[in-house]
Amino acid sequence: MLRVLFFLLACQSLILATRKILKVPLYSRRNFNGSDVFLAGNSAKGSETLQLLLQSHNNMEYYGTISMGNPRQNFSVIFDTGSSNTWLPSVNCPKSNSACQNHRKYNSSRSSSYIPDGRNFTLRYGSGRVVGYLSKDTMHVAGAELPSLTFGESLFLQHFAFSSVKFDGLVGLGLGVLSWSNTTPFLELLCTKRLVEKCVFSVYIRRDPREIVFGGFDETKFEGKLHYVPVSQWRTWSLEIAKTTVASKQIGGRSNAILDTGTSLVLVPQQTYHNLLNTLSARQQNGYFVVTCRSGSLPNINILIGDTVFPLTPSNYLMEIILDRKPVCVLAIAPINRGFWVLGDIFLRLYYTVFDATEKRIGLAKAK
Repeated sequence: MLRVLFFLLACQSLILATRKILKVPLYSRRNFNGSDVFLAGNSAKGSETLQLLLQSHNNMEYYGTISMGNPRQNFSVIFDTGSSNTWLPSVNCPKSNSACQNHRKYNSSRSSSYIPDGRNFTLRYGSGRVVGYLSKDTMHVAGAELPSLTFGESLFLQHFAFSSVKFDGLVGLGLGVLSWSNTTPFLELLCTKRLVEKCVFSVYIRRDPREIVFGGFDETKFEGKLHYVPVSQWRTWSLEIAKTTVASKQIGGRSNAILDTGTSLVLVPQQTYHNLLNTLSARQQNGYFVVTCRSGSLPNINILIGDTVFPLTPSNYLMEIILDRKPVCVLAIAPINRGFWVLGDIFLRLYYTVFDATEKRIGLAKAK
């Protein structure tokens, strides 16, 4: 029986290799210390700034494994659809930067395929800042080799954002508009080197085995058919939301939305958020907007994309926290001072997502 199983697995691996499909397992970890801080204008108090302290949904982070250089140096990374650049902590980061010291660090002097670049960079994320310089080396991912990838060697990682996370660095899966000048980002290089059959990747994070598939998608991971919509903004993984309703009330109109594997929550424009709070009869308590924990009495949030509604149920958009020694429920949705949505892991856990760089489209289906 074991021989038969081994033979079947070997055949499956051969088929995947022949079709140039790369499967990267994703691992999850509960980040006990992490929380996301969102600053938003408080419409109830004019121009005063309201600080909302919201934990990531279940404080989960999803990461995969890559290697850099020859011989290989292994790293855990976030595969981030919301950005285009790749970076890893550098062995040259100062000892005073504990966020860097707490992670595995790339050492160029140990790699025979290292190519210096030397340009400085600064990246700013919603949760912190990364500073360093650019280098080139061979990335190894899911059995494939990607030579001469430009990536950042990070000398400074902002402490509060990166000190407690499991992942070491980040691989940007964006279409390139946000990449460093005169560089070819990961996805574009993967496709131009023809290391995958199609310039497509798909994301499944609902339950184990979680994975990203480069070169195609896995039909066993979703129900029904994929609903495709065009990318709404040139060279970014964004789509258009036609409208958003709660019960029979419309809380948001036409808007762009970025699909971002690097963001835990769902972020919405401030007016839409304000409308949502009113519709759900949320009340403010210790800086949080609290709603009832009786999810059965709350309606779905219905997001219309193309001609299909993608609902968020109360069990998806509620988080239980402890305030004044009592459990209360808050939203896994936060406001941003922008005119677009960010559909993070809350949304992506529910819906299998296909990112098609050739056709400039995004496919969505209910994840199994």
